[in-house]
Amino acid sequence: MSRILAVKGTEGEREVDYSSLSPKDIDKKIKAYEKQFGSFARFLRHYDCESSPVEDYLILIDWECLLEEQESRKRSKLSLVRGSRKPR
Repeated sequence: MSRILAVKGTEGEREVDYSSLSPKDIDKKIKAYEKQFGSFARFLRHYDCESSPVEDYLILIDWECLLEEQESRKRSKLSLVRGSRKPR
């Protein structure tokens, strides 16, 4: 299943298809968010949907999608390894 984030702003519309990002790009974006805000859990604790700026909401959604894509790729690799059997 692909995750696509569509953002409509003053610069126009843009889409991010997380399934098309390389693992290196995903890690790079996650590390940039961690450097700026600390952990995702910490960012989420301080996020307030009523008073936080719109940019923070976009960061929240982007970061969450990046983490979910990273996790789904790890799960798919593990299922391939777990299900393999050696012929007798």
